[in-house]
Amino acid sequence: MAYVHLSEHVSIWFNCALSGTSRPVIHILNEAGHPWTGTLLARLRDRDVQRDRAGFRNTLHELGRLVGQSVGATLPAARRAITTPLGQAEELVFTEAPVLATVLRAGLPFFEGMLEVLPHADSMFFGAARKEGAARAADGSLPIDCGYASWMPVQGRTLIWADPMLATGSTLLHLHRSLLAHSGAPRRVIVAGVIAWRPTLAKLERELGADVWSAAADDTLDERGYIVPGLGDAGDLSYGVRGG
Repeated sequence: MAYVHLSEHVSIWFNCALSGTSRPVIHILNEAGHPWTGTLLARLRDRDVQRDRAGFRNTLHELGRLVGQSVGATLPAARRAITTPLGQAEELVFTEAPVLATVLRAGLPFFEGMLEVLPHADSMFFGAARKEGAARAADGSLPIDCGYASWMPVQGRTLIWADPMLATGSTLLHLHRSLLAHSGAPRRVIVAGVIAWRPTLAKLERELGADVWSAAADDTLDERGYIVPGLGDAGDLSYGVRGG
């Protein structure tokens, strides 16, 4: 398992591309010491600030942009010649469309922020949630209920899972197994989140062979499967408490 600071990830992937090799890497953005990441996380975590539901969604969206820019720096790109009104320029632009996937409903604001900086991506949406009240298995996983799925071909492509709360990873791992059977095997898997339970980062890297980005990593998971200190339920804080 390899952890890197935000400033290092571009050079790592550039060097891997030159050598023809790659290795999964874990990126924890707030451990790179950038105060804007910490400022956004402070807004999300503060229980008083959380009362502003629109503000909570907007902050998730902004973190999606932040994480998406970091992920995007490692995606396939090439120099493109541009004619300006005054001459010629050359810019680095994306050359392939990844597939960006999220789980309804908590993932939407974060997903939309990522899509804003990865506008060429195809999108997949899934309706899935942990079974409320179910006990965690010995490996820490939780049983998952799945419903809606908007499948997209992923064979040989880059797949990016956008999931703001990476607690046990059960939902994502369950959906990824279904995706392999339905849509083929991606060339590269990326997992992007806002707050993760630290052991889950290594679990996703190991079981999915994924590069993992998270704005923060916390060290505790409670008996309900919630990250501590975490921020609470991202879906409820974004859209209201579920009932019925």
